[in-house]
Amino acid sequence: MNMGIVFLAVFLAVMTAIGIWGMKKTRTLGDFFLGGRTLGPWISAIAYGTSYFSAVIFIGFAGTQGWQFGLNALWIAAGNAVIGAGAAWLVLARRTRRMTQNLDTMTMPEFLQERYGAKHLKPVAASVIFFFLLPYSASVFKGLGHLFEKVF
Repeated sequence: MNMGIVFLAVFLAVMTAIGIWGMKKTRTLGDFFLGGRTLGPWISAIAYGTSYFSAVIFIGFAGTQGWQFGLNALWIAAGNAVIGAGAAWLVLARRTRRMTQNLDTMTMPEFLQERYGAKHLKPVAASVIFFFLLPYSASVFKGLGHLFEKVF
C-alpha cells in the first residue's frame, strides 16, 4: 500500500478525532469562536500572525522581491513580522482582550458598537471591513499566482 495513502488516512483520523473532541467541549457561540476565552496569549498572537502575514506579505511582496533581488529582500518580511506583529501584540493585545471580555463582544464591529454606544457603528464597521477585504483577497490570490508561476 502506498505510504501517501497511509499518511492521508492517519491525518484524516486525527482531524476527525480532534473535531469530535472539540465538538463535545463546545457549548456556546463564544466557545466556538473564542475558545471560551480560555486560550492564552500565544494563540492570539499566532492567530493574528496568520491573518496578517498571509500571501500578501510573504509570497506577494517578499517572495517577488526576493526572486528579483535575492534573499536580502526577505529581511523586509522578517522585520515586518518581528517588529510589526510584536509591536501590535505588545501594545494592543492585553487592552483589547480585557475590553472585549468586559463588553462581551466577539468581533471588531461589535466591539466598536458597544465601546462607543452607537448602534449605527456596527454595520458601518462591517461594511468598511468588507470593502477592504476585497482588495486584500485579490492581493492574496495575486501572491499565490506568483508562487504557482515560479513553482510550475
